[in-house]
Amino acid sequence: MMVAQFLSEIRSIIGSLLAYLHRNAWTIIFIVGGAHLCYDNFLHPLIHKYQTHQSYKQATDPNRIAVLSPDMRRVRAKQQLAAQQRALQAEEERKERVKVERERKRVKSPEEERWDKMGGEGKKLGVVVDDDAGAELRQRR
Repeated sequence: MMVAQFLSEIRSIIGSLLAYLHRNAWTIIFIVGGAHLCYDNFLHPLIHKYQTHQSYKQATDPNRIAVLSPDMRRVRAKQQLAAQQRALQAEEERKERVKVERERKRVKSPEEERWDKMGGEGKKLGVVVDDDAGAELRQRR
């Protein structure tokens, strides 16, 4: 019995709420829309300006700057050292690429081409090399 009475009370409350909404629907819509418009155009910019000002005030606080400056200098010095090392490495790589490109584009003389076709380096005149291969060649002749 209590449950039935409770359900009838809920039904009457919902009915009166719906009747109120039917009577005042446009008023509620305009109030909600106006509140949203006021928030977007007036209140939100003021809150944002206040938060920005507070953030700037905290960031430029002399006590905070005094504490963070040594760390900032240490980190920047480390970053600078790393950047210098990367720059040196990049310069070396660039020089190597230029050297390889220059060698690739270089026109070889006919003598160099002949030596390359014959297997590369030859014997230098006046240098005596006593190895087994040289001995075999001399014996065959």
